[in-house]
Amino acid sequence: MQTIPYVGYSLYQLFLMFCFWSFVGWCIEVIDMTYETGEYQNRGFLNMPICPIEGVGVIMVTVLFKPISNTIIPLFIACTILCTAFELFMGWGMEKLFHARWWDYSNMKFNYKGYICLRNSLFFGAGCVVVIRCIQPMVLRAIDAIPVKVGMSIVVIMAVLIAVDTVVSLMAVKKLNERFRRIDEISKLMLSGSVKVGMKLASGTLKVKSNVDKIIDVKDNVVEKVQDMNSANMDRLRSEYSRLVEEKDAFTERLAKTLISHKYSESLRAVKDKLKGKITEIGYSDDSDDEKSE
Repeated sequence: MQTIPYVGYSLYQLFLMFCFWSFVGWCIEVIDMTYETGEYQNRGFLNMPICPIEGVGVIMVTVLFKPISNTIIPLFIACTILCTAFELFMGWGMEKLFHARWWDYSNMKFNYKGYICLRNSLFFGAGCVVVIRCIQPMVLRAIDAIPVKVGMSIVVIMAVLIAVDTVVSLMAVKKLNERFRRIDEISKLMLSGSVKVGMKLASGTLKVKSNVDKIIDVKDNVVEKVQDMNSANMDRLRSEYSRLVEEKDAFTERLAKTLISHKYSESLRAVKDKLKGKITEIGYSDDSDDEKSE
């Protein structure tokens, strides 16, 4: 395989390294989240057992810092800075693009807007030093030991699987955001309806407070109109709300369990509660324990 100038590796080697480190990164994420939450969680963007961000990160530090790979302190500092900047960019970019987060370090000390934190930055720096100096040479030897035909078959299969999974995952995120948007919209409609009824009753009462009979007439008239107007509509909204919250889909359900959404926090809480078997009422509440614990 032809080596890319200034990179020092062929595309064949880079892709197989990417696949390997994406899988290792996914394993580390699973172990870390299982330790923190007490249950298995696949927080990766894709459904496959890989974290592409981790794979890209290792490729970047391996290629860019090859000239200083024989050092320790400069390599550690450079890896820490690059990995922190990359995680910040990816966290910010994915939230802007998908209106959701795949990680949030807000509960960690020395964090910046939940995107990055000192603990992980130091962990990335130290991990990259170990990877570049100790593990990567063994990975390259293992890749070179694979028969080219077998290696190319792996490349083609993995490329197709990743491409398909990426499309499926993008569609799932879009569908989930549409679902959250509609749940949020229904909750606001229900709340708005309650406010309007209350305002009408209060307005009518104030206007005729000196006349008891008129108060009764106004109240009965308003209640009757509201009941006639809203009865069918409210039932329809409740039915749609329940359907959206209870909707089961293998791809979106996985995302709903692990995503953190500030834009649709209440809608996400309702779906998470339903997945956990809790009863969810229509409307807003101050309970945001699930979001805080993420």
